[in-house]
Amino acid sequence: MRNDEAAKRLAAEILSRTRLKSRGNEGEDTQVNIHPSDREIQIESLKDEARNIHEEARMVLPGIQALFGFQLIAVFNRPFFDLDPFDRVLHLSSLVLVAVSIGLIMAPAADHRLAERGRISSRWVKLASRYIASAMATLMIAVSVDIYIVATMIVESPIIGAALGALAGCFLGWLWFALPLIRKSRQRGAY
Repeated sequence: MRNDEAAKRLAAEILSRTRLKSRGNEGEDTQVNIHPSDREIQIESLKDEARNIHEEARMVLPGIQALFGFQLIAVFNRPFFDLDPFDRVLHLSSLVLVAVSIGLIMAPAADHRLAERGRISSRWVKLASRYIASAMATLMIAVSVDIYIVATMIVESPIIGAALGALAGCFLGWLWFALPLIRKSRQRGAY
């Protein structure tokens, strides 16, 4: 009996601190405020998550394609052959990483079209998020390698080129992965 009363009190406390606001019949915009002093967070429906995933991929894809195009053109320019053989192999590896990134960023659309056939599932949302994160990881490495190659050509110092490439990789890793994961862990801890 005591446990039931304690559970009811806890539920009442949680409800007094929780405000749910739903707009639309499909639960499209559900806002949850855990405590009045906290920021409101919006819980997305699967449909909204899928739309956001497609928009994120569309936002990243042109930049990746532009980088891929510049990498392809570089091979046909005279200065490319002035690079050390090792740097040319690095350029090739960066080109392959960008191609992998293109494949990964486009995979959610193909998977949704072929496997889901117009449906949206939480499995697909998780898979698509992993594809996009993997595409960003391969892109981060490719950009770092390209910065190494370009910096080495310009300053004629592999050490400075490596430092700049590593700095770029650290910056992109921090911006694209570390900061979002830190924010995610803080949000989980706050609720």
